[in-house]
Amino acid sequence: MNYYERPTPLQEQAYTEARQQFAEHLNQFKANCDAIRHIESNLPVTTNDVSRAALQSSGRIIQTDDGAQWQHAVDLTKITSVCHRRTAAGLEFAVVECLPLKSGDMKEVLNRGQDAGEVLQTFARDQRQVLNFWKNDVTAQIREYLEEKHPHQNMDIVVESFDIKLARDLSCREKLAQNHIHGVRI
Repeated sequence: MNYYERPTPLQEQAYTEARQQFAEHLNQFKANCDAIRHIESNLPVTTNDVSRAALQSSGRIIQTDDGAQWQHAVDLTKITSVCHRRTAAGLEFAVVECLPLKSGDMKEVLNRGQDAGEVLQTFARDQRQVLNFWKNDVTAQIREYLEEKHPHQNMDIVVESFDIKLARDLSCREKLAQNHIHGVRI
């Protein structure tokens, strides 16, 4: 593909149509990238907040679907929280996802460990992988939509523009977060 090629009027129209059709997906993707960036950029503060809550044994009780009881420490997103509990081996931390369903909330432990910072880093890394899969899925959906809407037309430049936008959003946020974690300010 020639990246300097100008899109045709049909390709520009197809881009606008796809942008409207997938606006919610694109907005949700951006919001999730922002949420993970926020978690990564505030990792030391969040780790301290979680540790302080654990030492004070504060927080409401959350019972996960596996029957374990955890004390809420800090909200990470609208549906995920860091929790803690005391075990025979000492303090244990977990990221718990609470999904509201018609049949009741589903509360699942996404990851757990003895070190709050490692639990948070693992969660952020796993969420970045999910975002990468999501990026690929959205790009595939856009390609399929354009193939159905404009059969026998070359819409590669349109699909590629969405893929590049999503990849840049993800990689810029990842690079900013990595630089912040390592103490490099840009």
